[in-house]
Amino acid sequence: MASVRFENLSRSFGSVPAVRDLSIEVPDGTLLCLVGPSGCGKTTTLRMVAGLETPDAGEIWIGEQNITKLEPRSRQIGMMFQGFALYPHLSAGENIGYPLKVRGVARGERDKRVAEVAKLLDIVPLIHRSVQQISGGQQQRVALARAIIQRPQLYLLDEPISSLDAVLRSTMRGEIKRLQKMLKTAMIVVTHDQLDALSMADTIAVMKDGVLQQLGSPDDVYSRPANTFVAGFVGEPRMNLLPASIERRNGQLGVRAGEHWLAASEQARPELEKAKADRVTVGIRPQAVRVHRAPAPERIPARVYVAEPEGSRVIYEFRLIDEIFKVESDPELRLQMEEEVFLELRPEALHFFASEQSTGGGRRIA
Repeated sequence: MASVRFENLSRSFGSVPAVRDLSIEVPDGTLLCLVGPSGCGKTTTLRMVAGLETPDAGEIWIGEQNITKLEPRSRQIGMMFQGFALYPHLSAGENIGYPLKVRGVARGERDKRVAEVAKLLDIVPLIHRSVQQISGGQQQRVALARAIIQRPQLYLLDEPISSLDAVLRSTMRGEIKRLQKMLKTAMIVVTHDQLDALSMADTIAVMKDGVLQQLGSPDDVYSRPANTFVAGFVGEPRMNLLPASIERRNGQLGVRAGEHWLAASEQARPELEKAKADRVTVGIRPQAVRVHRAPAPERIPARVYVAEPEGSRVIYEFRLIDEIFKVESDPELRLQMEEEVFLELRPEALHFFASEQSTGGGRRIA
């Protein structure tokens, strides 16, 4: 078992850069999620680690071994592809044992290891059935078992649960996380779904246009997004982002968003003081906004534009400063369409980012 690291990894297709100067370390025994929208470079990164793509620059290390130029079969990697890539003419058990067969492992040892991994993934009754006769969720477990049976130094999973329905996705997130902790081996999972990353990962790498935007724990990425892209991508519903300007009122530092003045928290004020720009973007999670029916100083009046009931919660949309502004509430609030309410944006819940226009990046200020 070993750690994995990428050093200044880059890959382009013609004139289009897919991955740019990517450096990440994955400690042994941890699960890294590469997450981002389609085309961000996460699958290209995974394929470079697997040896299916050749980097234009940079190096890939597993432990103390530089594997950048090794053949895929020499890398001691177990990979699960997005489409599962199972052989339709083979049984589930034969699919699981196939990597051992091509390596010349004896039939008796293959059968023993197939039985062990099938028990681990709770698919023992399936091993003699054709993969065409089992469900998508069962096929997913078979594909996982085929990767696990190789006992590699590193597991690579490309969108492992993207084709499953919502209920099964939720179950399999927990199964993958449990399995990785049992195996105690580094695992890299590619997903476009930030919820997959938040629920499974020890470390999340958020990518956009081939560039690493933030690397950190799920709590770091959610609670302290590095820039406006991460703030808007991670979290459901997404963080509300409003254009604003730094302003003082009665000697207190804050920001003005449209006609509304918002006080900065004591912790944020020093960073806002140092910000070399008048314009900022202020963000707040929908879960952090409090809704009141009575007006009060510094509460923002707003009318309900639409309500989206989701069982245990309701997502309300408002129009605020020409932006869609979302608020998450419990079902007991029961707001009506066009009802006027008053929104409380507490100073300690506000996030501040440099404006895109002034920095080109929307980086975090406080």
